[in-house]
Amino acid sequence: MESFDFFGEILFDEAKFLYEKALESKYNKEKQLYLQSSLLMGMSALEAYVNAVCEELVGTEEYKLELYEKMLLSEKKIELKNGIASLGNQLQMSRLIDRIEYIYCRFSHKQIDQNDRWHDGIHEAINLRNSLVHPKEVIILNTEQIERALSNILQTVNAIFYAVYKRNVPILNYGLQSVKNYRE
Repeated sequence: MESFDFFGEILFDEAKFLYEKALESKYNKEKQLYLQSSLLMGMSALEAYVNAVCEELVGTEEYKLELYEKMLLSEKKIELKNGIASLGNQLQMSRLIDRIEYIYCRFSHKQIDQNDRWHDGIHEAINLRNSLVHPKEVIILNTEQIERALSNILQTVNAIFYAVYKRNVPILNYGLQSVKNYRE
């Protein structure tokens, strides 16, 4: 998971940098460009983290997953070969939120409840991303929406990490401040 996990870290840092650029921008069109890019990059980071965790969970025997769990997390169909069920290579897509919720519940050993703010937050972030990616009207983003979305992404990644690994995700310490200088 190490290298792909690192890719998620890079993507999230780029999302934070783009958000910082939006805050600095004095021009509305430029600000929208940065806000839209930040949101999409943040969601890409979320998916990279989820995929990295899923790959580790499915790829090692340590977690003792059932075949249907491997199917859900790896997004692969179950195939029958000579009467034996096994994980195939054909794509069987799952909703991102379903995979997140499953990982959280399975490894935290508890149900999602009203006090899990990250859960409502990630639904809000996904809905915002969907309104941009599948537009039905012109969408104008603002800095508060993107700050909230990035924060929700960070809290969700942390909830997943804590459920599976019993520790916080390393990027939690940086909050929403980018750590790399992309102006070099």
